[in-house]
Amino acid sequence: MKVYNTLYKGEKSLKKFIAKNHIKRAKALFVQIFSGVIDEEYCLGLAAFIKKELPHAKILGTTAGGVISEGIMYEHESAISFSLFDKTHLECQLFSFARDDVLASIEKELIFQDTKAMVIVSDGLVSDAETFLKQLYEKNSDIVIAGGRASDYEFEKTFVFNDQESSENGCIVCSFSGDSFYANSDYMLKWTPVGKDMVVTKAKGSTLYEIDNMPVIEVYRKYLGDDIVKDLPSSCMPFPLILYRDGVLVARDPISVKKDENALVFAGLFEEGDIVRFSFANIEELTDNLEDIFNNLNAMPVEGVYIYSCSARKALLQEKLVSELNVLESLAPTSGFFTFGEYFSSGKIAELLNVTTTFLLLSESNTIEHKKLKGRIDSDFDPIRKALTHLVKVTSSELENLSTHDTLTKLYNRSEYLRVIKRKITSAKRYHESFGLILIDIDLFKSVNDNYGHDVGDIILRRFAKVLLYSVREDDFVARWGGEEFIIITGKIEKKGLQRLLEKLQRRIKEADFTPLEGITASFGATLYKEGDTYEELFKRVDHALYRAKSGGRDRYEIV
Repeated sequence: MKVYNTLYKGEKSLKKFIAKNHIKRAKALFVQIFSGVIDEEYCLGLAAFIKKELPHAKILGTTAGGVISEGIMYEHESAISFSLFDKTHLECQLFSFARDDVLASIEKELIFQDTKAMVIVSDGLVSDAETFLKQLYEKNSDIVIAGGRASDYEFEKTFVFNDQESSENGCIVCSFSGDSFYANSDYMLKWTPVGKDMVVTKAKGSTLYEIDNMPVIEVYRKYLGDDIVKDLPSSCMPFPLILYRDGVLVARDPISVKKDENALVFAGLFEEGDIVRFSFANIEELTDNLEDIFNNLNAMPVEGVYIYSCSARKALLQEKLVSELNVLESLAPTSGFFTFGEYFSSGKIAELLNVTTTFLLLSESNTIEHKKLKGRIDSDFDPIRKALTHLVKVTSSELENLSTHDTLTKLYNRSEYLRVIKRKITSAKRYHESFGLILIDIDLFKSVNDNYGHDVGDIILRRFAKVLLYSVREDDFVARWGGEEFIIITGKIEKKGLQRLLEKLQRRIKEADFTPLEGITASFGATLYKEGDTYEELFKRVDHALYRAKSGGRDRYEIV
């Protein structure tokens, strides 16, 4: 595999570039056009010229509010990337989302038994990119997906194109197939959540109406100020909303304003009940760990790198983003563009990201060539700005810990439990999964305080909390409900697994040292999430189970 990148400076110079690099000899040829010139006639003409010169080329084109070529950023230029393959089968087509059979056509015409990766570019302002990604990933989770949503400079017009047509509500998909093809994808975010958790209370698809029962624009006004609201959506790009999806920190930036509805349209979807926070760029982490990122990527086979970086990231970091791009350029020739959202899938997740630099590493060889990091990493941020960032990060972390944790046991508190259980139910509904809820009461704890004093009682509570924490799985959640009661939200589990966990907890409690007491016991109520449960219904059921365990003689568990 070979990758050659250039800026378009006219047909004559492009012909020379093609001849100089023997591009016509490629067995399979993938051409990407990232156009900072937002003009359909220009874009279609450029694609048609390339197709005339290279009839066997598979062409993918998109508008771009900035392009990347050989690790350098450009404005209002058109970058062209030629990827030459020897052993890889390529397929590339443009689809209009006005069709009902887009997914079926992609699976029939572009996906084969040995397909390893797909690159997708779609329009940036019209289509429901996140739903499309989720549906495509659902049946093709073993295929690496990368790409981005088309962008422009004014949030006015975006489109994708090839040599024959363009679409403002469509996508181009290119598939890479072959036993000798290797693909790895990853992303860099480094945005830090700040402020309190907020709940999405009214949303429809990618349109966000209310957060915490307040109009979303008023939420932005309250926390970011009047000046930000005056210039939405571009003004708030440095402060995206952050939420967790399947353990992945996902950023969301608005792409347009619905003034008549007092709402914002985002690049990705929201669901009512989502927990969101504002965020800011963590300047320290943006540069401090780039060398580690390079070393990790340097252990992979890489012959070419495709980059999809968010326009919001460019707006905030500006020239500082070059250090990030330099890490990737040190691995292999890079090409890409600045997006209105980044397609990403790897392993068990598929998400439409924002505010990230997402990249796809490609190779037709499994040989790992250890490269050297080119140039230097620019970490020379304004020291006052960097110190202020550090102050906000540390202070936010300390305040968050105080608001989410019990001061005595260091477990999560009841307020955090309520936030997590709502989030857990939302996820369970989405993925049709079951989880467990366990309510625990230390038996006859009042006698401990009466006979030994509250100081000893506090020691017993702290030890008991540690026993619970060290007995559950990594993805289980443990909180102090209040007094001598504790609550556990398990990860994905069935009834037999829940029973085994309860027996393990009983055993660990009996084995633990609770000096000066000879030992203690506890009663457990447990239940499984059922489709349609609210968090109130779920707690009522587990509370009833605990009542049965205690009235049945204590030191036992009940599952209802």
